[in-house]
Amino acid sequence: MSAILKTSLSTAAMLVTLGLNPAAVAGEKPEPATEKPAAEAVVIEVKAGQVLQIIASEAKPDGGAARRTYAQTAFPIASSFGFASMGTLAVKQKVVSDFAPEAFSFFSWPSEGAVQDFESHPDWPAIKATRPDAWNELKVYSDVVEEDLSLTFDPGKHYSVVVAWSNPENSGDYERYLSGIESAVAREGGRFIYKMRNPAFDAHSSELTAPHQLTFVEWDAPGGFARVQKSQEYLDSRQYFASGVSRFEFYWLEPR
Repeated sequence: MSAILKTSLSTAAMLVTLGLNPAAVAGEKPEPATEKPAAEAVVIEVKAGQVLQIIASEAKPDGGAARRTYAQTAFPIASSFGFASMGTLAVKQKVVSDFAPEAFSFFSWPSEGAVQDFESHPDWPAIKATRPDAWNELKVYSDVVEEDLSLTFDPGKHYSVVVAWSNPENSGDYERYLSGIESAVAREGGRFIYKMRNPAFDAHSSELTAPHQLTFVEWDAPGGFARVQKSQEYLDSRQYFASGVSRFEFYWLEPR
C-alpha cells in the first residue's frame, strides 16, 4: 500500500459517517419507535482495485453539533469522488477492549487515486482538524482489495471480530492458531468470512500502530465460540494465540 494511502486514506471516510448513517455511526440514538423494525442484511460488494474502509466509532457525548457540521461539510466533497457507504454492524458486546465503539461501518472508494484526489481538496485540512470535537475516537482500517469481495451479514446469524496486533517475534503464530481451531469453529457452526490483513490504520486518540489483522467470523448460534474454547483443537492451539498476539480487541456484532 502506498505511503499516501497509509497516511491520508484512513481518515477520509470519517468525515461523512454522520451524514450517511447518523444513528449507527455518530453515536446518537434514533427516536424511539413503537415497534423495532427488523434488521436487514448488510451486503458488502467491493471490486478488485477499490478501497475498503472499516470504521469503528466512539462518539463524544457532547459532540453532536460537531458531527453534524463534519458530515454536512464533507459529504458532498467525498461523494463527488465516489465515496460510498455499504452498511453498519452495531457492537452488541465488547468482550476485550479499552475502546468502546458503537459500531463497525463499511465504506468504499473507487480507487486509491480517488482518495488522493479527495485528499487534495483545499477544504480537507480544516475539516479533518475538527474530528476530536466530534468523537472520542475513530479507528479506521483501510485496504486496497486485491480480489472481488462479496460479504453478506445476515441478521439471523451472529458475528464476531477480533482485531489483533501480532507479536513481531512470533509473527506466524496467530495464523497458526486460527488454522488450528478452524475445524472446531466449523463443527460449532462458525465460518471465517473475511480477514483484512495488514490494513492501513488511523486514529486520533490511540497509538498509531496498525493491527496485523481483522478477523470476522459468522456463527449460527451465539454460544459457538464458547464451545470451541472447550474443544481439543482450541486447547492444542491457544498457546499460539498467546505467543503470536501482543494485544487484541474482541467484539460481538450484529447488522443494524
